[in-house]
Amino acid sequence: MNKKQRQWFGASTALLVLTGMLSACSSASKEASSSPSGAAAANGASKETVTLKVEMFDRGNAPAGAGSVDNNFWTQWIQKNFGDPNNIKMQFIPVPRNQEVDKLNVLMASGDAPDVVFTYDTNTINNYVKNGGLTDLGKLLEDNGPNLKKFLGQEVLNYGIFSGKQYTVPAKRPLQYAHTSYIRKDWLDKLGMPIPKTTEEFYKTMKAFKEKDPGQTGGKVIPFDFSAMNGTNISTPGILISSFVKKISEEDFYATPELLKPGYKEGVQFLNKLNQEGLINPDFALDKDGKNFEKDVSNGLVGAFTALAAHPNLMGTGNVLDSLKKNVPSAEYVAMDPFTNEEGKHPKAIYDPIGAYLMVPKSSKHAAEAIKYLDWMSKPDVLFTLQNGIEGQHYTLENGFPKTITTDEAKKTFYNNVDIAMISNGKDFGSPDKNIEAAAIQFPNYKELAKQTINNALNDGYTNPRFDRPIESEIKNSKTLGDKAQEAVVKSVLAKPEEFSKTFDAITAEYLKIGGQAVIDEKRAAYKEMKKK
Repeated sequence: MNKKQRQWFGASTALLVLTGMLSACSSASKEASSSPSGAAAANGASKETVTLKVEMFDRGNAPAGAGSVDNNFWTQWIQKNFGDPNNIKMQFIPVPRNQEVDKLNVLMASGDAPDVVFTYDTNTINNYVKNGGLTDLGKLLEDNGPNLKKFLGQEVLNYGIFSGKQYTVPAKRPLQYAHTSYIRKDWLDKLGMPIPKTTEEFYKTMKAFKEKDPGQTGGKVIPFDFSAMNGTNISTPGILISSFVKKISEEDFYATPELLKPGYKEGVQFLNKLNQEGLINPDFALDKDGKNFEKDVSNGLVGAFTALAAHPNLMGTGNVLDSLKKNVPSAEYVAMDPFTNEEGKHPKAIYDPIGAYLMVPKSSKHAAEAIKYLDWMSKPDVLFTLQNGIEGQHYTLENGFPKTITTDEAKKTFYNNVDIAMISNGKDFGSPDKNIEAAAIQFPNYKELAKQTINNALNDGYTNPRFDRPIESEIKNSKTLGDKAQEAVVKSVLAKPEEFSKTFDAITAEYLKIGGQAVIDEKRAAYKEMKKK
C-alpha cells in the first residue's frame, strides 16, 4: 500500500491474517523433525554459538494457551531447522504492532535493536540512512544470499536501495491488490437495479437505497459506509475521492501530494454532497477502530462500502459477513468497481511489489548470520512450510493449493505465521491467476466474492512514485502533514455546502505553510535529478 493509504486508512498489510494456539513443545519437536527442511544446514556454520535477535510483531491477538510471540511452535521449528545446524541461538524480540515505529526508534537510538528489524515506513528508513544507522547489505547479499536474491529478484531488491546502497531487503508481495468496493446484491434485486458501473450510477443507487430502504431497516439505512480515515480499520472512501483526480504530468504526479492534485477537491466535495443527502454515516470520523462500521454491516444496515479486498475481517470464519448471514440470511454482497475518472477508467492505488523493509542495524555484530537466516527462509520448501504449515496438520490440498485447516486442534500450532515468514507478504504460486486462486481458497464461504474483489482491486491499479533518495522535508514533516490532510478531508466532508470551499481551501493553505510546499519543491527537484540519470 502506498504511504498515504497506510497513514489514512490503517489498512492491514498482510494478505492473510492467520492466528491460532500453540501445542506442547513435544509436538513442535516432532513436527520439526518431519519437516522438509529439518536437515537444511547453511554452509559455513559458526564454530561458536552466537545469538541472532529478530524483531517480531506482537499483534496482541494470541488466544489463551497459544504461547508467546517469542516462544511458540514456529520459533521452536526455526531453532531446530536453522538455528541448531548453524550454531545459532534464535531470539525473537516482540514489538507491539501498533507502536512498531516508536518502539523501533527507541531500540535503534539505544543501540540495542535486534539484528533483523523491519518497518513499512519509508520515512523511518530514510531517517536511519541519513543518520548512518543501517548496515550496507550489498556484499553480504552477494556472499550469503543466493537463494534470497533468486526469490526476490532485482525489481524487488531495487526498492531496498536508498542513497545508492542496499540498506534494506524488501519483502516480496506477489499480489499487489488493496481496496475494492462491495454492494448488497439482494437490495439491488429488490429494486430491479444493476450493479453500478459508473460514479453517476453509484450515486443514483445510493439515493434509491436511502429513499426506498430495500433492507427494511426502519430508517437506519446507511447507503455508503466507512470508518475514520486515520483509524486502524479496513474501510475507506479513498478510491471514490481519488477517481476525481485529473490527468497530470509525470513530474506533477511525483511532486504533488494527493490532497492537492487537481480534481481531488471535487472528490471530497462529492462526499460532502453524499453527507448532506444522508447517504453516508455522519459519525464516520468517530469510528477509529472500525468496530461501528463492522457492526453496521453485520446488522444489515449498509448498502455499499469500500474496503480491503479478500480480507479476513470480512470473509474469515465467524467475521463480518458470517455475522450478517446470521442476522439477515437473505443478505448477499457482491463486488463492484463503479468509480470512474474523466477517461472512464477505475484508478486505484495498489501496493508496491514489496511489503515490509527488512534491515540490519549498524550496531549489529551478526549481519552475516542475519542474511543467512533470510536466505534459508527463502528456500522454496522452507518458505512453503512457514507459510502453510504441515500437510494434514495445518492444511489440506485443494486443486493443488493449500487450504488452511481451521479446527481448534490445527490452530494450536498455527500462530503468527504471517510475521514469521517475513520475506514474503503473501504466497507466490508462479502466476497472478494461481495466486488469486490460492488466496480465495482461504475463504470457502466467499470464494467467488474474494476473487471478484481481488480482480477489481487490481483493475486500473497504480503504484505511487518512488524516489531513490530521502526527501528531507517529508521526513521532517510527515506526521504533521498527514494529520493536516486528514483534517482537510474530514472537516470538508462535514462542512455545510456553502462553507465547503472556504473550509477546504483554508486547511490546504495551512498544509502548504507547515511544510507541504517544501515537500513539493524538494520532490520536484529530486524528480528532475532522477530524470537526468
